[in-house]
Amino acid sequence: MDERYDVIVIGSGIGSLTSAALLAKSGLSVAVFERNSTPGGSCGAFRLNGRTVDQGTSMLFGFGKTGFNPHRFVFNVLEEPIEVIRHTYMYRLIYDGFPILFHRELKDYFDTLENLFPDDIEQIKAFYAYINDLYTNVIAVDSSYMSPSEMNRTESLGTLFAHPIRLAKTLSLLHKSAGEIIRKYISSEEVIKYFNKLTSTYCYTTIDETPAILAITMFMENHVGGAYYPLGSSMQLPGKLEKAIQKFNGELFFDSEVESLIFTSDDVKKAGVAGVTVRTQKGERTVYGTHIIYGGVLKPLYTSMVEEKYLDREKVERVLSYEMTFPSIVLYCIVDKEGIPEGTLPIEMFGDNPEVLDEKEITLYAYSLSEPSICREDEHVVIALGPSLREWPHPDTKGDDPSSYDRQKEQEAKRMILSIEKHYPGFSSHVREYRVATPTTIEEFTGKEKGAVAGIKNMIGQDLLNRQHAQGDWDNLYIVGESTVMGTGSPAVTISGISAANLILRKMGRKEFRYEKGLKDVVTVHEGRGPAPRKDGKRVIPSLNAITDEKEAALHDMASMCQWCLDAPCTRVCPGSYQIPRIMRRLEAGNMEGAAKDVAGTLVCASCDAMCEEVCSARKLFGKSVSIKDILTRVYDRED
Repeated sequence: MDERYDVIVIGSGIGSLTSAALLAKSGLSVAVFERNSTPGGSCGAFRLNGRTVDQGTSMLFGFGKTGFNPHRFVFNVLEEPIEVIRHTYMYRLIYDGFPILFHRELKDYFDTLENLFPDDIEQIKAFYAYINDLYTNVIAVDSSYMSPSEMNRTESLGTLFAHPIRLAKTLSLLHKSAGEIIRKYISSEEVIKYFNKLTSTYCYTTIDETPAILAITMFMENHVGGAYYPLGSSMQLPGKLEKAIQKFNGELFFDSEVESLIFTSDDVKKAGVAGVTVRTQKGERTVYGTHIIYGGVLKPLYTSMVEEKYLDREKVERVLSYEMTFPSIVLYCIVDKEGIPEGTLPIEMFGDNPEVLDEKEITLYAYSLSEPSICREDEHVVIALGPSLREWPHPDTKGDDPSSYDRQKEQEAKRMILSIEKHYPGFSSHVREYRVATPTTIEEFTGKEKGAVAGIKNMIGQDLLNRQHAQGDWDNLYIVGESTVMGTGSPAVTISGISAANLILRKMGRKEFRYEKGLKDVVTVHEGRGPAPRKDGKRVIPSLNAITDEKEAALHDMASMCQWCLDAPCTRVCPGSYQIPRIMRRLEAGNMEGAAKDVAGTLVCASCDAMCEEVCSARKLFGKSVSIKDILTRVYDRED
């Protein structure tokens, strides 16, 4: 029989998961297809010999009660509790050797800048007074959580009549760069270089490339909204969204790559998208959907997934012409506690060269400073992200000369470690082990060409309404993710997900998801640091995140020994072919319902000799394996 859904979602990035969860809550049948084995796209984590390491997106905004807070809105709407840590400071920028703290209070921030720019501080204050007014009275007051391209006519007219002056101010910024606005207030080229460094650390753009409205939001969110980190690692964010999808009867299919779109008609002018072809390890399958949401990189959509006869050549050329951000490399380190100087913040940015963006521009994440349960007590997890300007092979060709590729990886790892050592003396001697994700790796797992980790450059000419809208080229195709109007970053892609979901609901004549007073708040914020870690013999147990039921908490703790192996030996020997790492990961997110679906039917464990535990990777680390048979039996018997 044909597989048919109301909505098919391609990819499981945060934008895709947001759309899927909201539409599933609306009562629509939803299926998510993801080519990797875990959800989250760039946002997620992996296990490195017992530690939990964020793989990419982890500098999260949007959970505050004030400011730009789409994450809080989504979790409240879904009624899906989540616990996050708010860092005391957004981050520290080491600018040409000078440390700059981004305080919550602007006054404290100005006191720091006055030491660096004593002759220009009044101009800086005047500039911030201007953007603070715009942010507070125009940008942050909009609680529609919709991309401007998807706001309906009533909303647009309502904003116009309610706030005509505010709207005029906003519209005047749409075609201006940050540089045009900054130079109205600041004349010093030294200060201009500083603001160049601020924009480049976020999105690899200069102030003359950065759209003014984006820069204003960015500069103010440094102080107002704050940076957050989920208890237990960034994997909790997609994990909780996955839980919501399954709670509302949506389905997720992993290791399932959508290869092409199927169209309703050979008549190009009348054709819509009828469904997708999906490639799995078992072969190809065809799935049909009334609405299709695409959450991947734009280029493959227009170069390999759609037959040429259905494409608009002008649109294809525009997609191929987009300028991308720099290729990036990520270094994952486990470091002795002594390797991190006293007073280091969870997020630190190194802007060593005020003149240009170069390979020394590294962002350092040490989230174990605020969430100690992700590693052992005597160490820290340190992640370094920065541009890599060398040539890297395409994922399909890296095997042509693996030794050359491996040597280059090692050279880049050492380069980054030495760059960190300039700020943290002796750092290299404290590195216990490390892994590297090259631009090739990033492209392989995310589809981002040449490892452009921030995707399409968010610059004048390819910003906001010049980017892809939620409405695709066919009436029933919708686009979410960092290629769309709001650009890159977890709050931005969340907005894209809300927008696509609401666009579908609008076309169906159903109620859209909008801010309403009295919405129950299910987001718990821990200020500065998470709870003290719990111990179990040789390991530290990852934090519970909004799991209050005693049985589910016990399963969380047992499951958290799992190392989330990509090629899991336990699954290979399992007579039921259970995806054991996926079940354990779901239990860590409190997703009992999703885990139970993975063992539905007749449980094979009753007559099994538990070979899965004999080959479990945790045994070498902790002297015992994950209690897989016991966990699966408890999940299966959960109603008891």
